[in-house]
Amino acid sequence: MEVIVELPSFSRKGVDKLAPRLKDLGFSVFVPENPAGIPALLAASVGVYLRTKFELGVYVSTRLVDVNLLHAYSTVLTAKEFGFRGVTLLRGDKPVFGETLEADSEEALTFIKERVKGVDLGLIVSMRFSTDNIQARLLKNPDYVMVIHFGLGNMDKMAEVSKVARERGVRVYPFVLLALEKSRGLFEQLGQPFIDPDQLRGVCESLKKVVDGVVVSSPLDLDTAVERVARLCF
Repeated sequence: MEVIVELPSFSRKGVDKLAPRLKDLGFSVFVPENPAGIPALLAASVGVYLRTKFELGVYVSTRLVDVNLLHAYSTVLTAKEFGFRGVTLLRGDKPVFGETLEADSEEALTFIKERVKGVDLGLIVSMRFSTDNIQARLLKNPDYVMVIHFGLGNMDKMAEVSKVARERGVRVYPFVLLALEKSRGLFEQLGQPFIDPDQLRGVCESLKKVVDGVVVSSPLDLDTAVERVARLCF
């Protein structure tokens, strides 16, 4: 099971602090573009840095609500040339600055997949949607999906979604929100399902049987989250 650590990139110092440990552990990294619509370092640029300096497996997202199709296309070309593991196309939250653009991640995926080969493209699916809705998104033929709103209460649904995805050759990576001391309040504020530290080992063991990897997120406790996953998920 691939372990991908979500690394919100607001400074080079923060990236340099965590990247060597991720390399030692053999973990991959997911760099979100402007998480929550807040300005951050360009995800593709950080991805190139992590690939070339630390040789990490890199996934990035691109927020279509902020940019036009040309920019998304360029991000995918960058990912291809520098050997990223994937680009996740998503609409994104409303930006704190600037206008909100019309965006359709499924249309963008179809358009770019027809023109760029040799790089994996992913979509977001939400466990709050019906299984039929999720299956319809899988029919768009992403190479992988990153699953949000996963929690202990929908483990059976996760297994069902994963079964359908694998039948179509689509890899599945649920976000595991690890509720450590600082991040717990953030997850509660956002109304997101999360995993308590004492549940982590059991969740990892269960997910190993049904998914291709996990995206570990605990943005305010990253160092601790990485060590907990290294200790409890292997």
